[in-house]
Amino acid sequence: MSSIELATRAVKDLRRLDRRDRDRIRDALQQLAAGAGNLDIKALAGSAPWLRLRVGDWRVLYRPLTDAEAPDDPGLLVARVVNRRDLLRAVGTLGS
Repeated sequence: MSSIELATRAVKDLRRLDRRDRDRIRDALQQLAAGAGNLDIKALAGSAPWLRLRVGDWRVLYRPLTDAEAPDDPGLLVARVVNRRDLLRAVGTLGS
């Protein structure tokens, strides 16, 4: 089971959502941390190591934590939670 860390921007993104969407995304993140294999995950083309998790109309942008960030725990960093229409703009703001 991996740990999930939320970037400050991801926390702000989640706060803006209504309760139903926020709960669906939190459930999907728990499944992701547990290693569920039935999630809609794809690599972001040209933006390695970033991945996206699809939850309805929402996209969760995340990447694995590096050894320098979490030497003892193989976790994930969630950078953004955006609507699908804002995906390209959000991908452009991601760092490596």
